[in-house]
Amino acid sequence: MKFSLLSAIALFAAAATAQTSNTVAGIDGHARMLQEDFVEVDDAELNRECHKQNGNYIPSLKAGQYSTSAFHNCFRTIDQIYEFTDTLVKQNPTLLSKFAISKTYNNATIYGYKLTNGHSQSLYFQSQLHAREWIAGSSILFSFASILDDITN
Repeated sequence: MKFSLLSAIALFAAAATAQTSNTVAGIDGHARMLQEDFVEVDDAELNRECHKQNGNYIPSLKAGQYSTSAFHNCFRTIDQIYEFTDTLVKQNPTLLSKFAISKTYNNATIYGYKLTNGHSQSLYFQSQLHAREWIAGSSILFSFASILDDITN
């Protein structure tokens, strides 16, 4: 009986303490008020908003200014990436070419792009191979745009 009574007292004490405490420890170790808990934000929704705010970037693409394009402000879909790179190919036909490399499991064409000024030296970039390497595509496209800007300027 003493053990049960002692257990009940401990349980009530723990419940009373938890009820009066308005703080919670975050994963970073900082204590926060319950009202300060972070609201989960949907990354996809944030990116859709970014697309709305940074749309219509294709008409503004100009040689020497590719790396400052609003295209780079958001994570883009594969269709937007191809639209961007196809525009670069059209605007720089003597430097840049597009060619089919292979097909995906779902029969989508995989494209390669070759940037050359006729000399034998070259750089090789590869990205967009795995879904969890999402930042690689954005990084490569920005680097690619910067290299084109440097050649033009």
